[in-house]
Amino acid sequence: MAERRIEMPSDFDGIARLFPLPNLVLFPGVIQALNVFEPRYRMMTEEALEQDGLITMAMLKPEQLTASLERPAIFETVCVGKILTHAKLENGCYNLLLAGVHRAKVLEEVNFELPFRKARVELIKDEVEDELMAKELRLKIVNRFLEILPNNSHLDKESLESLLDSNVSTGQLIDLIAYSSGANPLELQQMLDTNLVCQRAEMILKAMRGLKKKAAHEEVASRPTFPPDFSLN
Repeated sequence: MAERRIEMPSDFDGIARLFPLPNLVLFPGVIQALNVFEPRYRMMTEEALEQDGLITMAMLKPEQLTASLERPAIFETVCVGKILTHAKLENGCYNLLLAGVHRAKVLEEVNFELPFRKARVELIKDEVEDELMAKELRLKIVNRFLEILPNNSHLDKESLESLLDSNVSTGQLIDLIAYSSGANPLELQQMLDTNLVCQRAEMILKAMRGLKKKAAHEEVASRPTFPPDFSLN
């Protein structure tokens, strides 16, 4: 779900509540639905709702998924999110809509006495290396995305046109298209990792080329053979 641009609170002190999950990358400007059911993360949600409403999404490193560790390793680039809406269920769990607000880098984890994880983070701003190149890459990205537009994409053609009319920044456009492209989580994490807009543009173009090739291969593989195999009936 996209797009909702929200600014960081002016009094943010750099301490972030971490919500580590496998295979989920949140980007600034994207809205993600979440179901919070573990007791420690329900406690984290309650604290967020009582204070600044911020929860920071972090992706667990793949090699940690099979290990029974108290604090499995996460990628250091994360996305600070803001709770837009919440519903507390009868069983104490929460349904949330979380809007991505800002890229951040984890500097160190803190407050180890809590059941949920917190970290000191540094906010990361986008940097455009070359304005002309960014403009050219922006056009390529939009055209490529329209070629591969997934059926279940969060970003349909109408929404994309509305974004372009709103003069959305190239960095944010890349983030929204990346989230909606169907790229795999590790590719998405690599795109979250870089604040260099042109570099991130090249990464999403490469990922979408791969998705286009994969779709073409699957289409060929699904075609019936001729002559058909004999029936065994």
